Amino acid sequence: MKKSIRNAVVLVALFVLPQSAEAVVEEGVPGQDLRVFVARKIITMDPALPAASAVAVRGDRIVSVGSLESLAPWLEKYPYEIDRTFADDVLLPGLIDPHLHPMMAAVILSMRFATPDSWDLPDRRVRGLRGEEAYRKRLRELEAETPPGEILLVWGFQPEVHGSVTREDLDQIAPDRPILLWHRSFHEVFLNTAALDALEISEQEVRALDSASWEDGHFYETGLAGIQGKLMPAVASPGRVVAGLQQLREVLFAGGITTVGDLASGGLDLDLEFSVMQTVFEKEETPFRIYLIPGADRVAAKFGHPQAAVEIAQLPAKNTRRLQYLPNVKLFADGAFFSQRMQLGPPGYIDNHSGDWVMTPAELEAAARVYWNAGYQIHVRANGDAGIGVTLDVLETLMEENPRQDHRFTIVDFGYSTPAQIERIARLGAQISANPYYLYALGDLFAEVGLGTDRAEVISRLGSAVKRGIPVALHSDFAMAPARPLQLAWNAASRRTSDGKVFSPEEQLTLDQALRAVTIDAAYILGKEEEIGSIVAGKKADFTALGMDPYEVGIRGLNKITIRGTIFEGRSHPAAGAGK
Repeated sequence: MKKSIRNAVVLVALFVLPQSAEAVVEEGVPGQDLRVFVARKIITMDPALPAASAVAVRGDRIVSVGSLESLAPWLEKYPYEIDRTFADDVLLPGLIDPHLHPMMAAVILSMRFATPDSWDLPDRRVRGLRGEEAYRKRLRELEAETPPGEILLVWGFQPEVHGSVTREDLDQIAPDRPILLWHRSFHEVFLNTAALDALEISEQEVRALDSASWEDGHFYETGLAGIQGKLMPAVASPGRVVAGLQQLREVLFAGGITTVGDLASGGLDLDLEFSVMQTVFEKEETPFRIYLIPGADRVAAKFGHPQAAVEIAQLPAKNTRRLQYLPNVKLFADGAFFSQRMQLGPPGYIDNHSGDWVMTPAELEAAARVYWNAGYQIHVRANGDAGIGVTLDVLETLMEENPRQDHRFTIVDFGYSTPAQIERIARLGAQISANPYYLYALGDLFAEVGLGTDRAEVISRLGSAVKRGIPVALHSDFAMAPARPLQLAWNAASRRTSDGKVFSPEEQLTLDQALRAVTIDAAYILGKEEEIGSIVAGKKADFTALGMDPYEVGIRGLNKITIRGTIFEGRSHPAAGAGK
């Protein structure tokens, strides 16, 4: 085709077509229509073609990336339309959150919030609370607002910020109403006497649990799991879950997220969770997909790990367009970071308390061996350096017994680690999915309580990891952090705490590294880099529209960028007030 004819095609596309995108080339191959998205700039996350201004899509797949002029060979051959919804915006590959629990998020969103940090949610704005007096005042206000006969569910308690709470304290606030006070970590709960009675939780069964206190009405980690069967009907009723999932859909859309990793799917019940998520999410107005990664411990509780590996292998037969099981599993090493239940090596905690093993080292090794030998990608939640150390011991043992190439064994959460562990992760070929919000929300606090300044400053030791070539992704574990990948990228790149301090700038990610960690590197963590994560021909047509160019505003402005909407599998979903 001569250059003059090509230029004519481009001129038609640029100046003759109406803004609504309905110009169609008359000659072409029927049934092969293209949709061409144009933007002020398209950031591809492909180093060979880092920027573009147009991308052509057929169905749900990208066919070509570049400019309207470079797309001419396609536009001359096939019918097409120009989509100018985000013509004035910047397109980025669809943002990915590789660790978020939709069912847990739904339960939390159905609760009242009383948290150390502020939240901007679809149905409310929540101001952060600090100090024992302010927190207890808020509990009394929430109790007074709750209709008679209704249970009061409150999420976000953090004793280091809000003071200690016992069953007796909650009884004074509500002697007759059941109160469930959920810890900020979601791994602990406090119940008053009315709640214990209403849920038929007896003193005898509480005293039989390892991680529970009858006197305080306190249940954590394995102790919380021990009463989960009695808690769930109250906190996860069908109405609450459906309403919470509907809110979560808005939360994810507002964050520009087009792919979620449900890491530990089946925490309540595999079939039930899949069914209710399918009911809520498998609709055209849902602009994201969820990759489901079963929590192996939950499945094994019913079958044992060898049979669980067989059962999990059959789950992809249920896959739908938006809900898809992966050949991955999740296991747990130590306890939660927010509640300082992680396992620390010497010198331990300042107050000398002990962390928790969710799975003992022997249990973790035995379970991991089953899934490793069956070929699964394994994700292990490990938060403290002792937890990470045991997890790496397990990986090293498995590699010696049965070496695997490209195993993508993933350390999840990755709160506090040591320099030697970074070297070991690199040597063993493991990867990291980290929550960089830990540093922002907890750095100042943990410097004073639990860790001390030196260890608190290197929470989320990610700069060193990337320098050693370790794949790193960023996740929210919502609501452990806001489901806003650009904010998480800012957390990892700025390393600012909530008090405005910069902790260990040597561990900062560059802007490009931080953006990769919520796009192509997050896709790699999930084993889906050939499908999503960059704007490249052949991949899914998932894009996030931004009001500003991250490379223009830099790290300082990264968390202030407006999400203008998303394109999911080739269909535009503008945010309110966005698009033309």
